[in-house]
Amino acid sequence: MFDSVFRTLFLSTPARLSLAERHLCIAQEDKEKVKIPLVDILCIIAESPQITLTNALLDALASHKIVLYTCDSSHLPSGIFMPFLGHYKALSVLQSQIASSKQRKAVLWQQIIKAKISNQATLLQMQHKKEYESLESLAKSVNLGDSNNNEAKAAAIYFKALFGKHFSRKVQIFEESQNGIINAALNYAYAIVRGVITRSLCASGLHLALGIHHKNQFNAFNLADDVIEPYRIFADSLVVQMIEGGELGEALSLENRLKLARILNVAVEVEHKLYPLHRAVIVSVQSVVKCFEAENFKLKLPLFCEDRSNGREIYEGVSDV
Repeated sequence: MFDSVFRTLFLSTPARLSLAERHLCIAQEDKEKVKIPLVDILCIIAESPQITLTNALLDALASHKIVLYTCDSSHLPSGIFMPFLGHYKALSVLQSQIASSKQRKAVLWQQIIKAKISNQATLLQMQHKKEYESLESLAKSVNLGDSNNNEAKAAAIYFKALFGKHFSRKVQIFEESQNGIINAALNYAYAIVRGVITRSLCASGLHLALGIHHKNQFNAFNLADDVIEPYRIFADSLVVQMIEGGELGEALSLENRLKLARILNVAVEVEHKLYPLHRAVIVSVQSVVKCFEAENFKLKLPLFCEDRSNGREIYEGVSDV
């Protein structure tokens, strides 16, 4: 389960990327070439439309399970290149996933939504918002499969309490308004987290399209969209921090995007242990596998708390874990 990778590379200027002796080679005009060991790289965010790369490098990225994000003209992640490499027991894991009963999935989804709403309540309490009490009540009353749709009820309270009564997640990210910028920041961070979850799910042998709750036939990442739910809080917290610091302007700046990309190294508590987020995801994904394979119905999900795991402490590197 241990994963030694820790580097997130953010490339916002023209460059040519290639493979050189198991290293990523970055060549830019009027600059010396930079070489980074592939074994250190977790993901690459390619922002500039003037970035080119070789097929040999893509193959090496896949071999080392490195996620590559591409970005659109608004600098938001628009796609990912991920390893097509599964677990050594891929067929066995997949068969367990397919055979999982509706009852089991209902129990797992109940745990996921309880964790998500509880984490949301904690953030509201940290922000001294009285609405946290309503979310605590909703978290306690989540039924099997969230049959009462407490997730949606909580969201209706949570986002307006956190970002203002006029805030809506439906506001288009390209609108030049505070709501639009907040949504752009949230979507950016969510996309980065979704990518590393996808990476871990692929490596575990699970099939991404076969979700626990999400079942959209046009979505190839239903399972990733299940697992991300309790992790969204760390993106929310980071965006709140940026708002408090006056860092969000009329557009999502390069400095904003750099800070959001660092979300993969925020401190996350799972089962009383702290991990950088990208490693906490591995713990959660492995618990999903075990829940499908055995009679274990207990997922290992992130806990958002005020003093240890609040999305604001950032590990500087693997040596700090």
